[in-house]
Amino acid sequence: MDPSLAAIRRKRLNKLSHGTAYRQGGHRRVPKDDGIPGILPYILLGGACICALSLPVYLLLQGGMPEPTQTFFPPTHGSDLISKSVADYPIEGEHFTAGELVKEGRALGEIHEYTHTVVEFTDFFCPHCQEAHINLIEPLIRHYVPKGTVRIESHPVAFLADQSLSAAHAALCGQEQHKYWEVRELLFQVDLSNYSYALDAEDMDVFNAQLLKRIGKLASLDMYSFAKCFSSGRHRDEVRRISQLARDLNIHATPSFLINHKRFEGLEWSELTRLLEVKPRKPPGHVPRLPKMPVDHMHPKMQQRAQALQQKAALAEQSLAQKATAAEVAES
Repeated sequence: MDPSLAAIRRKRLNKLSHGTAYRQGGHRRVPKDDGIPGILPYILLGGACICALSLPVYLLLQGGMPEPTQTFFPPTHGSDLISKSVADYPIEGEHFTAGELVKEGRALGEIHEYTHTVVEFTDFFCPHCQEAHINLIEPLIRHYVPKGTVRIESHPVAFLADQSLSAAHAALCGQEQHKYWEVRELLFQVDLSNYSYALDAEDMDVFNAQLLKRIGKLASLDMYSFAKCFSSGRHRDEVRRISQLARDLNIHATPSFLINHKRFEGLEWSELTRLLEVKPRKPPGHVPRLPKMPVDHMHPKMQQRAQALQQKAALAEQSLAQKATAAEVAES
């Protein structure tokens, strides 16, 4: 065979054996598609979904670590303290609605005829508020609220810059899940002894994301919903509204209390119990109770008193009816 023809043949064989396509049985075979271009969009879409779901948690978790010596005790609700929770581990959409603050979420106890009302304005960045929580509020919740003699309302204010606002906002995010009182108790366990008030409060990082994460877990919150709530800042305006309300009531220091509609600061337990021994004034619109004994069978002086009570009761009922009618007209 001609050497030149042999060289050409070898060249053609090499091209066929190493090329991307060759003939076999009269058909052209092409290498199989590895499938990567078809899967890639799904991979990208899945990554985007994961980022969207994890962003609120990331926003909550960013920040410094809490003090290594900081310890927490789980909320002592149940047999020790009353709780407003509707579930041990609340789930968004099942036990609570995101963004909704139940009106009674920060109140404990019912109002009866002789119930004392204690309204607390507190700041979680205030050491004196921690003392009041231990020495005043917890004993009231344990010994007075269950008996129906005291009703407590707690309102967090932000008088001490961003640290107060962050802590109060976290408490309201707990209130979303009906666990304001659990989060409140844990926030008051934060050690504030290492922070000097001579320093600029804006530079402090006490209620950072890692610490709030621990508090949320100890309170058994729905952590994903808690993270979304805190990162959104949706209740910060409510904290500012409560703070302005306190100022309108001439409250500029914490802790402050309204006990039966009278303002007090820096109460001691002995003074508080003395106030609770006195029967509270009846709320506006209260209808006096009438004697059970028929008026005709009473002593003349008792008859006069009973008639006076009847007239007073009739006037009170008439006043309430007029107010109800005016409210209906206003609504219509």
